[in-house]
Amino acid sequence: MQNQEIQQSGERKASLDWSKWDVIFFVLPIILIILEPLGGFSYLDGRFDSPLIFLTMILMLPVICVIIIICFLTGIVRLLVNWKNHTRKKKLIIVAEIGMSLVFITLFFAPFFIPEDSNIRWPGYKPFTYGFRDRIRSKVDVKNIRDWLKTLSKEDCTGETIRLGYDSYPFKSKWPDSIDWPKSLKVFNPGYIELDLDENGNPKVRLTWGGPPGHWGVEIGMKDMEIPASDFSQYGEYRLPVEPGVYVWSQLQ
Repeated sequence: MQNQEIQQSGERKASLDWSKWDVIFFVLPIILIILEPLGGFSYLDGRFDSPLIFLTMILMLPVICVIIIICFLTGIVRLLVNWKNHTRKKKLIIVAEIGMSLVFITLFFAPFFIPEDSNIRWPGYKPFTYGFRDRIRSKVDVKNIRDWLKTLSKEDCTGETIRLGYDSYPFKSKWPDSIDWPKSLKVFNPGYIELDLDENGNPKVRLTWGGPPGHWGVEIGMKDMEIPASDFSQYGEYRLPVEPGVYVWSQLQ
């Protein structure tokens, strides 16, 4: 009797161990799907502008791919080796685990087979833009910037892109002395700035960051400034409104 209880206890522990592995092989690919193909890392990069997040995103990509391959192959082996001994429920669980790995692989490689002008190509840059919009919302003083824009003359708004460059660490933008730039702009520390007129003849300002393989930025004008629709063609801009007359954009190259 005691031996039977010990044996049943061991079987329950073994079953519990496998249940834990089932959770790992099912949930882990889902987490990796959210972080990589669906753009979780990209959102965090856009939201917090942290080199650590960007480096983690780049360095983790090969690791994530290896993990997905391991999950996929392990699922295949587990399914085939003990096929006769698995219950139907167990087989369905393992098939679901394999399916999550296949979903990751499909989402990861799908953009390479989608036309360049499609709005679902490279979906990761969209979460980045949403994260960037949240960062802009948390820092931008639209009223102060608009009050400053009203002080500019049309001669100031030439549409010329000014490369600000950076001082040495901590990499603060070097603003030209020809214009009295407000602190509400300097806080963003962009790489480029552009002063232009909108379709109504009112001043607007455009801040830009980045370089190959992409740029991103924010454009701020008066409330009645038109926010153009997103352009999904090659080198086109994906745009998200922040509020009337203010939008963020990102561009892949």
